[in-house]
Amino acid sequence: MFKRIAMVLLALCLATGTAFAVDAKDVKFPEQLKLENVDLVLNGSGIRVKKVGFVKVEPYVAALFLTEKMADGEAVISADAPMAIRLYITSKLISSKKMSKSTREGFERSTNGNTAPIQNEIDEMMAVFSEKISVDDVYDMVYIPGTGTCIYKQGEKKAIVKGFEFKKALFGIWLGTQPTTEDLKAGMLGQAG
Repeated sequence: MFKRIAMVLLALCLATGTAFAVDAKDVKFPEQLKLENVDLVLNGSGIRVKKVGFVKVEPYVAALFLTEKMADGEAVISADAPMAIRLYITSKLISSKKMSKSTREGFERSTNGNTAPIQNEIDEMMAVFSEKISVDDVYDMVYIPGTGTCIYKQGEKKAIVKGFEFKKALFGIWLGTQPTTEDLKAGMLGQAG
């Protein structure tokens, strides 16, 4: 419980406004966020649901932040504009090994199996996921044109991964034509009911 309160306080520190949107599993995302000196607004959020046998697992909740709201996943992916995805870990069943495997599979889907041109960049990002992952961990992946994608864990910058092609593949994991799940994509694009 203390850790959850600490994460809410961290979100308060990072937020530029005081209004919050409540999402599933009682995870709260700020309506506005300032990261890398860029003001972003909450576009939408959703829960990652995965079936393991007969059991539904909800490993994380994800939110998309943009400079202005958009409902078109391909437009978000191809935009060379500041944006961020926040992942809030909600299950103790997720580990660094599972997160790395799932993310690598996401890159495979996002690039139609052609990860070779950005393999070094993918490996840079995976180094962040090699650290222990716990419930209430928060990852921010913030794209800044001309800089790259800044990867944060618990508000601490862990890596800067350069390249627009990497950014497109990364955001394509959740928003592309073969997203992690259609429901999560719809939620992040503000289309969920």
